[in-house]
Amino acid sequence: MAEQNEQMLSFSERCGQFLTQHRKPIVIILGMICAVVAIALIASSLTSRAAKNASVATEAIISEWTDLRDKNTEDTAVKEDALVEKLEKQAAANGRTYAGFRAYTTLGEIYVLRKDWEKALDFYQKAGEALPKAYTAGIAYFNAAACADELQQHDKALELYALSASYDDFPLKPRALFNIGRLEESLSHSDKAVEAYTKLTESYPDNDWALLAKSRIIALSIQ
Repeated sequence: MAEQNEQMLSFSERCGQFLTQHRKPIVIILGMICAVVAIALIASSLTSRAAKNASVATEAIISEWTDLRDKNTEDTAVKEDALVEKLEKQAAANGRTYAGFRAYTTLGEIYVLRKDWEKALDFYQKAGEALPKAYTAGIAYFNAAACADELQQHDKALELYALSASYDDFPLKPRALFNIGRLEESLSHSDKAVEAYTKLTESYPDNDWALLAKSRIIALSIQ
């Protein structure tokens, strides 16, 4: 037992000597670790604060635009152009954040109201790319698909409707699936149309769009 205690003491002494001899580099290393952790915490805090500030600033511009649309004065167009410029800057500065999503979505809405489908399509796509994993991306891609539909860019519309329908929690998924069938039908792709309609009826049998899809399947089967 004495020998064991002596070995433990010897080991403790050696550790003490090592720490004494190398205290400076050890302190430096520990200091560096603490600094890295501190920087990470500060960066996280600043990022969170910056995201919050960006969202507040974006919502303020959107609120200003909503009020402007409600008033509809003679200089509405000029003021709206100024707000569009601000929103574009916000979107560019906060691309892949909620603030960026809101800015891009509002820009899409503005250009839909102007019936500028090309620009609306571009902004809605960017809105989807801003938060690609959120269910809101499905909404953005659906709106982009509707713009492509208006432009009769059928392949683009099909691609975007399919993308919007890929989000399980997207509330308009049945409608997106129906639109895929409708477009395929308009392109004389009967098999693909029936495939889309069938997927809709099997996934959402009680949905109104599914009932309409069933009628289209019957119509296509007797052609």
